[in-house]
Amino acid sequence: MTYLRIKGGRGRAYDAVAIRRIITSEVKRCAKARFEIAEGMAKLLGVPVTERMITSFTADSKELHRWPAEFDIAFCEVVGSYRLLAERVRRAGFQMIGPKDQELLKIGRAFSARAEAQAILDAKFAAVKL
Repeated sequence: MTYLRIKGGRGRAYDAVAIRRIITSEVKRCAKARFEIAEGMAKLLGVPVTERMITSFTADSKELHRWPAEFDIAFCEVVGSYRLLAERVRRAGFQMIGPKDQELLKIGRAFSARAEAQAILDAKFAAVKL
């Protein structure tokens, strides 16, 4: 694992601006009002989340109000978009896949394992004559 050391200033791992933009965009895109988003998140998280908090997290002028990562899943579920999680995953150098892609990956792995097993058997028994 590589660790990023940041000396003074903000490095590539500083994602507050990107996260704020996505949250703001998804709040605007969502048919729910901010208070409804806050209520839905509070219900899922079991902690208070208010409309005022959502407003602070999305306001460019409130840079010190940082979005807690533990809110990500609840936010995504309430607004009906996983763009925020996908961005976090992308910034970490990975890619999210959904259930359909998981099934295809499982099938592909099984097919690959079968082909490898067949190659081993063919090599072992190539000289055997029946």
